[in-house]
Amino acid sequence: MSLPKLDTPTYKLKLPSTGKTINYRPFLVKEEKLLLMSKEAKNPKEIVETLRKLVTSCVLDTIDFDTLTPFDIEYLFLNFRSKSVGEEVELMIPCEKCSVKNAVSINLDEDVFIENSGKKVDFKVPLTNTVGLIMKYPSMESFVSAGTKDEDALDVLVSSIESIYDDKTVHKITDYTPKEVKEFVSSLGMKEMQKVQNFFAAMPKVKCKIEFKCQGCSCDNSFNIEGINNFF
Repeated sequence: MSLPKLDTPTYKLKLPSTGKTINYRPFLVKEEKLLLMSKEAKNPKEIVETLRKLVTSCVLDTIDFDTLTPFDIEYLFLNFRSKSVGEEVELMIPCEKCSVKNAVSINLDEDVFIENSGKKVDFKVPLTNTVGLIMKYPSMESFVSAGTKDEDALDVLVSSIESIYDDKTVHKITDYTPKEVKEFVSSLGMKEMQKVQNFFAAMPKVKCKIEFKCQGCSCDNSFNIEGINNFF
């Protein structure tokens, strides 16, 4: 006699980048184990591979992980998390004034939102009258790997350039080495770099609203956090 099988619920979700509706299920015990192992390792590549396995397993429609934007994947992950183990998550958040860490409970269904959702993003970034960039959203791996170092930010920028154009031709990034592209980016002036940063500022982002009174100094804290590492 075979053991009984439990029915797994399914849900619908619209991808933020395209508005396409996909069907998904919560992650299972074996997949939660993958999450815990990746969290302990704190290795960006392992995190990305775990997310790849989660998306491939939990999304019930045909989907190409590599075509998803970072905010698509973050939004999917938080919905997996909400439907799998509950929408309430407790985070340890430092006070903005005294840095004392506070246990703060957030609701993934109510407190998470997508900033700049539906806003048209211009992927063409003119640097001068004749030279500019055609951008794309950064890869999930570079997004997860990004730290606070200038070199990390430069890697994310380089991974987000699709081509460089001038008044004569369009230069595909795939025709050049990463070193050559980095040298080009490093040669930009501050005004040109600000134009590139404006592209990233306009990119949709998954954020969570945080509000609490510090247990240490009684200061009222209110701000948004972002980045999948804060929820992993």
